[in-house]
Amino acid sequence: MRKPLALCIALAFASLATTPLVAAPAAQAIPSMPLAQALDRFAQDAGLQVVYGTEIADGVRSNATTAGLKPTQQLDAMLRGTGMTYRFVTPTTVTIIPGNVGAGSAPASTNIPAIDSRDQARDLAPVSVHANAVDTLAPSAAPLEASQPTSVIDERFIRDGLRFNANFDDIIKYAPSVTVTSPEGPGLGKNEGISIRGFQDGQFNITFDGIPFGDASDLHHTTSAYFNNHVLGQAEIDRGPGGGTTIGNATFGGTVALRSREPSDEPGITAYLTVGSWDTHAGGVTADETVGNTKIFADLSKESSETFLKGTDDKRDHAFIKTISTLGDVTTLTFLSSYNREHQNTVQGATKAEIDQYGWRFGLGDDPTVQNYKGANNAAYYSSFTYLGVATQFAGWDLDDKVYYNSFDHWARKAADASDIDPADNGVTFYNAAGKKVSTSKTDLPGKLADSGFRAFGNVLRLGHDLGPGTFLTGIWLERNLDARYQYPLDLTTGAKTGTKYGPVDNYLLDDRTDTVQPYVQYDWKVSDAITVSPGVRYSEVTRSLDAPLNKVSPPVPLNAEATYHATLPSISVHDKLSDSWTAYAQAAKGFLAPPIDVIQVNGSHSLDPELTKNYQIGTAYASREFTFGADVYYVNFSNFITETEVNTGNGNEETFVNGGGAIYKGAEVEGTWALTHALSLYGNASYNKATYKNSSVQVAGTPKVTAALGLLYSGSNGYFGSLMGKFLGHQYGLDNTTDDDGNLVFKNDQRIAGYLTVDAAAGYRTETGPWGTKGFSVSVDVNNLFNVKKFTGYAGTQAVSGDPLYFGLPGRGIFLDVSVKL
Repeated sequence: MRKPLALCIALAFASLATTPLVAAPAAQAIPSMPLAQALDRFAQDAGLQVVYGTEIADGVRSNATTAGLKPTQQLDAMLRGTGMTYRFVTPTTVTIIPGNVGAGSAPASTNIPAIDSRDQARDLAPVSVHANAVDTLAPSAAPLEASQPTSVIDERFIRDGLRFNANFDDIIKYAPSVTVTSPEGPGLGKNEGISIRGFQDGQFNITFDGIPFGDASDLHHTTSAYFNNHVLGQAEIDRGPGGGTTIGNATFGGTVALRSREPSDEPGITAYLTVGSWDTHAGGVTADETVGNTKIFADLSKESSETFLKGTDDKRDHAFIKTISTLGDVTTLTFLSSYNREHQNTVQGATKAEIDQYGWRFGLGDDPTVQNYKGANNAAYYSSFTYLGVATQFAGWDLDDKVYYNSFDHWARKAADASDIDPADNGVTFYNAAGKKVSTSKTDLPGKLADSGFRAFGNVLRLGHDLGPGTFLTGIWLERNLDARYQYPLDLTTGAKTGTKYGPVDNYLLDDRTDTVQPYVQYDWKVSDAITVSPGVRYSEVTRSLDAPLNKVSPPVPLNAEATYHATLPSISVHDKLSDSWTAYAQAAKGFLAPPIDVIQVNGSHSLDPELTKNYQIGTAYASREFTFGADVYYVNFSNFITETEVNTGNGNEETFVNGGGAIYKGAEVEGTWALTHALSLYGNASYNKATYKNSSVQVAGTPKVTAALGLLYSGSNGYFGSLMGKFLGHQYGLDNTTDDDGNLVFKNDQRIAGYLTVDAAAGYRTETGPWGTKGFSVSVDVNNLFNVKKFTGYAGTQAVSGDPLYFGLPGRGIFLDVSVKL
């Protein structure tokens, strides 16, 4: 079965044509270094796939090798005296195994036979493959072992293709079917929307080291309030519901699986610095160390920027630590803790007239007499993420257990409409405890102060056991999420509470709780050497309870309510290993999403039914020395589609939730990387995503029908690296529904956002040795929106007084210099 063994893979391609091993280019010299790093370097130079388990390379240094050796000669020299040897299982794949060089390894003078033996390949130690790709820099690749459409972004692209302090939405934005709206710039300010195939944030999972997380009320994520690219080692986008083992609240929309960076075998301290556009300054330090049986990775960083939108003044501090302790032969203990603090002045979009008059950087201003004043629109975000995990084996079982705590708090003081620059729209009315108007101020700024925060406690337990011709997998996810929120109206000019026309000082004051239970079972049945069939079932039960002294409705009244949603979610997938380099899969699964807490607030305990889906998809993945490729088609039947709409009430326009009936999501996706040389590659992807409400041609809002990416990427053994990446998003709509005069839901597309193409570039140099006793340095320049394209990217609602639509736009060209030095 698959053991809890990390796979370290290095892939490189020597030339466009397939050649025997002896025809590989002459080797570059490799100095003595941690064996894992030396093998990665060797793989890139030699054009081979090197497979090894991390426990083999732990704490072992390679021997230095000279230039000009053939690959087998270089392996002999590198491994001599390390207690390890190597074995070729195909002409282009070598595995590192315990032993002595010369006993079981291929002599340097021997040509490796052209073999394709699954029997020999099966003799390899079991591994968990997370990626297979051309080893030149690539934004994503389709892994061969996947049983659903999957793209993996590895650490090299996270490190070399993006600016320091990028957020995880920047990391995934080039992948197929992904749409990202970041109006303030890369890694700067708050993201205003992520979608995958048209599923919006909150309709798909985001996990960190296998633990689901998200806002308690509706599962959305403030990307800048969590993890930056310094602490991320990999991101995997699963564009499907997964199997029985895929835990999470919104699996039908897919999963963005973030994985933390591993501590390095090479101890040292790395200082880094960023300077760039929009008065951006950032700096930090990372440290890797081994103390006894424990490896440690820590990171501290600080950043400040005006961002592309004026007046936002974004400031961020981040602290992170991860330790991995080896306890015996089969047990590891992992501790991780992350803390993030961000302060910024927040915008909510701009009208076309404001952009025409003040330019695309219109955000917040310096005039304290209008609601657009930056000092009247402040926010702070605080988050933490901590877990303790143990991985071990006992009585034939593999166990992985993580107990965790994560928290999030959002404090905000903002004007009634941060986009309003007309002083005539000011005015504050004061009320007494009976709701009677007592005074007014026509010039003061109207606003509100709000705070919302949650604390989540949980446990993720996974078990696996060899059983008959396959592997039996089971586990459970348990979580309790405690949430508290309040909001009250405020005179922003004086800081005084105004009271409300209903009497209470607060607009709302509430606590809510969400309890989640998800047990699962799955059996990976090895029907043959090539075919694996994986039936599974997961049961999901979500209980939401609300205790509101003042509920979030007008007028605010007390409410105590509870609702439980549950579903049994079967799934089945078939994975066929057509050859060592080509696989195919098919999958069918049910999906489920409990309604957000807002539904209970509006509708009470008798709320809307949960959202349900039936997902079907087939696909294939291919990886050779020159080419990696993935393609799929999918069909999702979505019922009980919960949508938010505006209704006209006696208190003005108010948001409410309705059952929009159903929708059909269907489409096709393709991505690939072609190695032009061993250092230069061409990457591209394209997707067609049609998401329409049933019995209509209305496209679900926020869903471009077409997305595509094209890029040229370079990663040479001489230390130079770079990329030129373009992303195209087809047109989309900001709205897909409205209500008529009788309060009936009417599906209709409006607020069309035209398609656009943007191009990003990066170039840099890295060396493993440096002056003055340093262990190396890197310097790079990253350019966002190279051609300074000016386009709208998203619809942001309407202005409070005028009713004019608000929009977000592309951030203009941003240039950032990143420098790091390892001490």
